[in-house]
Amino acid sequence: MKMQPLALAIILAGLFNACSTPGPIHQEQRLVSADIDRFWSAYDQILAEPDTARHLQILKDVFISPASEGQQQLFAIRNYTPEEYLANIRAYPRFYASLRPLLEQRAPIEADIRAALEKFRQLYPPMQRGKIYLGMGNFRTNGTTVDSMVLFGAEMAFTDSTVHTSEFPPSYQYFKDYIRDYDPIHNVRFLAAHEFVHTQQAEAYNTSLLAIVLREGSAEFIASLCMESPSVVPAIAYGKNHRDTVFQRFKQELFNQHPAWWVWSGAPNPFGQRDMGYYIGYALSEHYYHQAPDKQQAIADLIELDYSAAAAVASFVDQMGYFKQPLAKLKEAYEAARPTVTKVEQDGHRFTVHFSAPMDTLYRGFDYGPLGETHVLRIDQYLGFSPDGQRLSFMATLKPEKIQQLELSRRFRNLKGIELRPYLVTTERD
Repeated sequence: MKMQPLALAIILAGLFNACSTPGPIHQEQRLVSADIDRFWSAYDQILAEPDTARHLQILKDVFISPASEGQQQLFAIRNYTPEEYLANIRAYPRFYASLRPLLEQRAPIEADIRAALEKFRQLYPPMQRGKIYLGMGNFRTNGTTVDSMVLFGAEMAFTDSTVHTSEFPPSYQYFKDYIRDYDPIHNVRFLAAHEFVHTQQAEAYNTSLLAIVLREGSAEFIASLCMESPSVVPAIAYGKNHRDTVFQRFKQELFNQHPAWWVWSGAPNPFGQRDMGYYIGYALSEHYYHQAPDKQQAIADLIELDYSAAAAVASFVDQMGYFKQPLAKLKEAYEAARPTVTKVEQDGHRFTVHFSAPMDTLYRGFDYGPLGETHVLRIDQYLGFSPDGQRLSFMATLKPEKIQQLELSRRFRNLKGIELRPYLVTTERD
């Protein structure tokens, strides 16, 4: 039978639509790594160009100007400049030569990241739009998030023990330690899943230690479900083997506002292990997930919790019943244990603050008082703590014609990690 032209057109249109309709998650669009290739293209052209005056323009034309949205964000939030990229290319040739093979073999890692995102979509169907950008930076972040974007600095995240770091100055010791401690390229898959979870969550900055660790730990726990493998963060394994000791310390600091060494820090701590807050949040999330009859809803709860509201986070943790005592009871003990300023002595321009308990000399914080910056008691010289940690001295500029204020904030903390009850230093007007 001869088919009519109109009927044939309709069938062909249907076939075309069936073949061209993207899948439910648009995976190829969620992972962008073309900026890495643009960087190496610029790199090769710079090395091949004898006229050094043209190098900066090559970098701009080939790498900077056509950069993806994610790479552009990476430039902005880390203040990366074309001049800095060019200076690093010239200063670290052995490093870049050793990094390149690792980046050129990234296809299996990208495949694993896409698989993890598909698994996340299955675990959390309401997943909102988001993208992961594998970009190139200048050694100031291995990965971060901006709104719905995960931004990787591949020059850090894709390294391992084979890269050459001998060219780096002493100020880059943190980067050498990062490579030594984390063997980063083997953590990229997990880190991508963790950071993508964050793109779906509310922020938790400047709320409470509890909110911060739960947000980080829940992302790590959900990432482990996406990757279908245990977390690679060393703090998780350490915490599982020392649960009671870690939680006992955490309960003392539960109502602190600032994370101190619990997350995002390699500062000295009682456990000799960085980022122990990841374990705290992971353990809480794991407990909530396993006791929940509806696992998918439990995941949604961990993602959709308003981490910007300390009260909402406290209520959520209370209802999961992980701690033997209600948080209100724990807070009473916390408030009773908080250190205080007992007196402030003034001798001319010198001020000496006395505390009720020995303070951790690694932590301090000063803020404006209620009268604001125009009435601040400005510190000219910070003299430091006494050997026993119970006194702090500083020199300040005095303006007799006005009232001056300086708040000793809760960023001060005692040796048990408990934050200071804020205290306002006020001078009298003559």
